[in-house]
Amino acid sequence: MTYTFRCCDDGSGYTVGTIVRFDNVTILIDPSWNGKNVSYADSIKYWSTIIPEVDIILLSQPSLECLGAYSMLYYNFVSHFVSRIDVYATLPVSNLGRISVIEQYACAGIIGPYETNEMDLEDIEKSFDNIKTVKYSQLVDLRSKFDGLTLVAYNSGVNAGGSIWCLLTYSEKLVYAPHWNHTKDTILNGAALLDNTGKPLSTLMKPTAIITSLGRFGSALSFRKRSKNFNDSLKRGLSNNGSIMIPVDITGKFLDLFVQVHNFLYENSKSGSYNQTHVLLIAYFRGKVLTYARSMLEWLSSSLMKTWESRDNASPFDIGSKFKVIDPSEISNFPGSKVCFVSQVDILLNEVLTKLCSMNKTTVLMTSTNTNNTQILETMYEKWEKAKTLQKLQDGSTISFTDTVLLKIASYKPLVNEQLEEYNARLKERRDKCKETVEILKKEAKLGTRIGDMYRSEGVGLIHSLNDEEDEDEDEEEENILNSTSSQTKSFTVPVDIKINRSATSKHKMFPFQPGRTKIDDYGSVVDFNMFIPEELNTEIDTNKRPSSRTNEMDDDPYDLGDAQKITKRSRRGDRSKSQNENAVSIDNIQYLEADNNPTIRTISENRSHINCTFTFMNLDSLVDTRSATVIWPSFKPRKILLLAEKVPQNTHIISTLQKKDIEIVEMPSNVEQQFTTTIKALDISIDPELDQMLRWQKIGYGHTVAHVIGRLVKEKVQNSKLQDDDKEPLRTKMVLKPMENRTKVHTGISLSIGDIRLAEVKRKLTDQKHIAEFKGEGTLVVDGQVSIRKINDGETIIDGSPSELYDIVKKAVVEMLAKI
Repeated sequence: MTYTFRCCDDGSGYTVGTIVRFDNVTILIDPSWNGKNVSYADSIKYWSTIIPEVDIILLSQPSLECLGAYSMLYYNFVSHFVSRIDVYATLPVSNLGRISVIEQYACAGIIGPYETNEMDLEDIEKSFDNIKTVKYSQLVDLRSKFDGLTLVAYNSGVNAGGSIWCLLTYSEKLVYAPHWNHTKDTILNGAALLDNTGKPLSTLMKPTAIITSLGRFGSALSFRKRSKNFNDSLKRGLSNNGSIMIPVDITGKFLDLFVQVHNFLYENSKSGSYNQTHVLLIAYFRGKVLTYARSMLEWLSSSLMKTWESRDNASPFDIGSKFKVIDPSEISNFPGSKVCFVSQVDILLNEVLTKLCSMNKTTVLMTSTNTNNTQILETMYEKWEKAKTLQKLQDGSTISFTDTVLLKIASYKPLVNEQLEEYNARLKERRDKCKETVEILKKEAKLGTRIGDMYRSEGVGLIHSLNDEEDEDEDEEEENILNSTSSQTKSFTVPVDIKINRSATSKHKMFPFQPGRTKIDDYGSVVDFNMFIPEELNTEIDTNKRPSSRTNEMDDDPYDLGDAQKITKRSRRGDRSKSQNENAVSIDNIQYLEADNNPTIRTISENRSHINCTFTFMNLDSLVDTRSATVIWPSFKPRKILLLAEKVPQNTHIISTLQKKDIEIVEMPSNVEQQFTTTIKALDISIDPELDQMLRWQKIGYGHTVAHVIGRLVKEKVQNSKLQDDDKEPLRTKMVLKPMENRTKVHTGISLSIGDIRLAEVKRKLTDQKHIAEFKGEGTLVVDGQVSIRKINDGETIIDGSPSELYDIVKKAVVEMLAKI
């Protein structure tokens, strides 16, 4: 069997999407666009030749590098999505992904009340509403539609809802895992690559290929040490009324850091410290990311919820009255110490820097090596790396950054008079065309027709075209076609039995009537008990309902970090509760990004600004470290590993380590489609009747029996008895296992080693030999960071490592603990 693989590059210099093509299906994974190196129009032009061939789109993470291009593809090629393309992702990726896209598109001026906008806010919402959401380990069965294809998403441990996709056919198994983390984080569980005993997940064993990247890795420090370093940096930055600015990927590490800051303030509030510290969020999407997070607690770590339930049932995402969502212009309203989370997009970040970093009282705390192509962060990080090399700094160390830099700043001028009228006319025309197109496509779907095929040959979508606008005559012809079609349907009533959608599955074509489903849980059918209450009694109960004073008390914040003395008057408490509800509504309000809300001319200019601040870097990325990657991937026994083309160079040390373990490594080039053939060869061997009589079968459980066999493999020519008279009939080769001629040579005198292996004793022996042996996790002993000993159970111990002198020493230490018989 064969499959083809391609890393898409739209001119950015790295992979912006991955295409996997089987015999009858084409899958696009993680289409991205960051808006820095490639314009909106150039990106659409690049994808216009690819989308017409795509059948399925998979989204693995809610970050820009995995779905930045999705909304623009849906908007510009909506005919393909309505008629053919299915999109799959988890619920958090669907919810948080739209935040990433809105952040980037608003920064680039593609959405918003700007003269340069290309889309509406509603268009992005529609694109993500089109996603078919899946749960972890849920089997997406497409075998009848795409000849054996099934899709399964597993937890990646990187972001909320982040996935490792497993693509299965009858002969192929591909594991797509560019970003993953096997350890627990503040709010997330580790990746679902290993089971509870530390073994590789059986459903992912022996894949045809693992698609990953070896460019970015997390810190080798434990999570506890990294968390301690983060808290220490907060203490240093907030001392003497200082401020801390944390650039964050708003759908990535932000939620994790927000909970860590919340925990820091909660613990210190007991001693009365940092009671006046504000927590600020500056983002285009405002605070709706926290609203989404509160509704997706089941996707987060259960230990997180247990911790916060013990704290007066407080939520990890509700800090209280000291949390504010603001604009950059409102920073001056919050003097004193503050923690300021800023969305990691150029325009917002630069504006905040100019307001906060004029005096050396601000600490810029960078927590990720991924700068999202933000120029000022790259400059600061490069200076920190040079200081690290010269001064041998550790993660969490601070340096002073003083420089005059060029920053891109946005200025806005209201549209008036003729400019405003022209803008409104263009906006109305675009919306009407979009609405008309969607209606056409809906009619096509209902009637089972494919009028949109005429557009597909042009390689562009129905809503937007890079060429000149279509002629009015063509539009009139379309309308005539549609009118004639609709008139036919009105004059002739089509029987329901033959209204079958061509894109429907086989079973729905055969049985088009789908009865209503009854909601069932583990205890049976779900019953709404309100249906048994008489209408008069139900009305009376609703009238008598009144909120109790206890309910009003529970509406307050679980704790107030800023108030040393609690307000006891009920009237004042009610006012505060009301203001909190209004604030909750305001932080979710993004109506200011509507295209018709006070349209302006947006101009981007480069201004020189003097930056004087303290810079701190620590790697808090939720990514696997280098040592764990070299141990975990070989345990799955993949046939090959395909490396995506990235802007960050691949780790050559890890590549050489994996190659020493007989794993084929293929570094994929950009925009080159390579074909891979999976060779499966099986031999049918017959056991000679004489040898069969000598076998001693032993039961090993689960209905299986085994026998130890040694014999001679002999080729025999067998001819079909019905065709013996035909001399031209070729002879069929048969493999037969026969007994050994000299049976005394069967027993080679191999001894059997038995006993119990104690890892603590192995550690003592190796330590005496001046090796560094330490326990990493439960039941795993790592020696010199190269060889690991894993005790799965009392009868199974695995020594994992590349062939070397150290491996032989470790193996000898283990074998010496066993008795030979």
